[in-house]
Amino acid sequence: MTLLAVWNGRRTFRGHKHWVRFVCTAVLFCVGYGLTVFSSGFKTLLLGWEMMGIASFWLIIFHREPALNSPSYGISAKAFFIYRLGDVGLLLAMWASHHLWRENTTLISFMLLATASMQSSQLPFSSWLPQALENSTTASAILLATLTVQMGVFLLLRSYPFWEHQLSVRVLVALLGLAAAGMAASFARVQSSVKRRVAYITMAHAGLIFIEVAAGFKNLALIHIAANAFLSAYRLLVPPLLIDAASADQGIPNTKTWEDRLPKKLKYTLYMLDMKEWGLYSRLSRYLRQ
Repeated sequence: MTLLAVWNGRRTFRGHKHWVRFVCTAVLFCVGYGLTVFSSGFKTLLLGWEMMGIASFWLIIFHREPALNSPSYGISAKAFFIYRLGDVGLLLAMWASHHLWRENTTLISFMLLATASMQSSQLPFSSWLPQALENSTTASAILLATLTVQMGVFLLLRSYPFWEHQLSVRVLVALLGLAAAGMAASFARVQSSVKRRVAYITMAHAGLIFIEVAAGFKNLALIHIAANAFLSAYRLLVPPLLIDAASADQGIPNTKTWEDRLPKKLKYTLYMLDMKEWGLYSRLSRYLRQ
């Protein structure tokens, strides 16, 4: 995926001053990703996590010069805030693993779950990924949608021995995944932007992977992570017109969906709520302003 992003970035930034900076950022991201994947403990994992987080933040803003009142600045602030909040959760989990291991392992599990939810853009921290993808280049979006988002699920897989025997944590992971998958799937159906649609589809699949991890299907979750990454990269690279044309050539009949059987007022209400993403962006923006 890193090579694919660099190849796409070379086509976009060839001869541009940002090309060298993009390559260095992609290399830093790849090194941090490798440290996180092959880490043997929390300390090495945190080092790789920080490198990957800084590189992801640079991928969102590296080709822009945002002003304080511009939309790009607000989007970068949201992503940076959620990344830092996730780091706090990981640091608290490290501290609790050293001092409260025998007393309360549930606290460690909850901190790890909160960090994974922020990284994978799950509820209630699901507002940063669609805007980040929409306001970044395709090369940056490939790394964000295929690798950055999947690291939250990978953190749950790496920490599975901490909480596999805790029924409350497993139920909470499954419920968060179910809620995020349902809401993200409904949000994706009303999006006019390809990148926002890809972001919500990625979030929906991440929610399903949360359910698979909670159920103990770790191998299935790994396969789903790889399949979700390739699907997101395909949707970002293939022009939307070609996707629409391929769907039209299949001759899919125009059948009624379950929304068509709902009362008209309820259907319009759900449509407007999905268009506004149930106010998730506005709430987070209000908290950041405060």
